[in-house]
Amino acid sequence: MDWEAIIKFLFVVSGISGAFAFIGKKSVEAFLASRVEKYKSNLEKIETEHSIRFQQLHSERAQVIKVLYEKLVNLDLSLHSTLKLFQSAKEPNLEEKIKSLSKKHNELFYFYLPKKIFFEKHICDLLDSVMEKAKKVFIGITIYPIDTQNIEYKCDPELLKERYELWEKGRNIFQNEITQIKKELEDKFRNLLGVDK
Repeated sequence: MDWEAIIKFLFVVSGISGAFAFIGKKSVEAFLASRVEKYKSNLEKIETEHSIRFQQLHSERAQVIKVLYEKLVNLDLSLHSTLKLFQSAKEPNLEEKIKSLSKKHNELFYFYLPKKIFFEKHICDLLDSVMEKAKKVFIGITIYPIDTQNIEYKCDPELLKERYELWEKGRNIFQNEITQIKKELEDKFRNLLGVDK
């Protein structure tokens, strides 16, 4: 056999093998590149969907916080108006204020309860505490007749003294506990909305 023919044959075979290897390599690279692009496209789509969902959730949560905070402020104002020592003659009477207080408490409670899922446990605990303390104040100030001119108080002055003590206890709970928790909730809400910076 001729060495020249063998060398030509090896060059042809290695050239053809190299061409096949090159074409195969390029085909695999093209296939992988198309798969990578497909996965990138899917990831971008998933990321966009997640971003939209997160934005919607944040928007919904912001709306819940807005309404919840309005109801919390209304309860706070109602507590303050009901418990203050000086009641102006131009204001509604205490009976009306207490009815309003009950209504404000219930509005907050029934709005908040199905939306607890929007908040971390610590915030839920704070809100639960505010509502429990407001309820405790309400019960304390409504145990005895509201009107200090009630005939029961004339018959039993000790009863009037107990009434005053319960009202004073309610004022203390409002001023020292509820107001503090409300401030903490305000800070938490600002943080959740991203406006604490």
